[in-house]
Amino acid sequence: MKRAFMIMGLLLALAALPALALAATPAEVAGTLAANYKAGKAQPLPSTLIKGLDLRGGYEIQGLMTAALIKGGEKVVGYKAGLTSPPALKKFGAKGPVTGVMLGSMLHSGAKVGTKGYTRCMLEVEIGYKLAKDVTSDVTPADVKSYVAKIMPAVEVPDIPFKSMKGLVPADLVAINVGARGYILGKPVGPAKVDPNKVTGKLVYNGKDVGKAIPGRAAMGDQWKALAWTLNNARANGGLLKKGMFIITGSLGPLYPGKPGNYKAVYSGGLSDIAFTIK
Repeated sequence: MKRAFMIMGLLLALAALPALALAATPAEVAGTLAANYKAGKAQPLPSTLIKGLDLRGGYEIQGLMTAALIKGGEKVVGYKAGLTSPPALKKFGAKGPVTGVMLGSMLHSGAKVGTKGYTRCMLEVEIGYKLAKDVTSDVTPADVKSYVAKIMPAVEVPDIPFKSMKGLVPADLVAINVGARGYILGKPVGPAKVDPNKVTGKLVYNGKDVGKAIPGRAAMGDQWKALAWTLNNARANGGLLKKGMFIITGSLGPLYPGKPGNYKAVYSGGLSDIAFTIK
């Protein structure tokens, strides 16, 4: 009889494990994500830890995660938009774009990109903007140009760090900071010298095109709309947008796997190319 009670107790305890897993708080999940990020470990889906996780909850976790990284010595240097094109929205089952935070240690300086700490290294050809002044109120596509000091080519080197993609919801992407892990910024030019909507960008791998040239309008149909939306959404979720920070507005084309080799992000319309190597 005693043995039967012990077995029953063990079964009840095992049955309770999923409920306990789903009882995690946003702070606990953020702590786990920050620790795994620093250690370069694969991440659990936050939605498996917090039942019914929505975008609001995802941004709360993102903010707590980045706060933990900042406490550990990181610095916010910019913000990114993700899921700004119809194919990306469809791929991740999202209804609209999302934003993440870019940190100082994410910069890949020089022409070499190391993939230590990545689970799934990816590449995105983008357009970047350096802020001319602080952003303290909502902006529109018409007036956002006055906030731009420089326009530059940019390659984001994000990570898809999940242990499993099964059951992924958009809030999971938001919670893990939209996969922000690395970036490369090219030569900046004055905003009067380039129309970002007329810029095209494509990726070349070991001398061969891996995709066609995609126009800047691929991001939300208009680069100025994408930039204004990114600034407003970042502010709405606690971001402090300061003069000198940079903004990237979403991928021009698909999310490419970051395999070892020689790459070049090739631009037209007034932006220079970015050559780099993944080891």
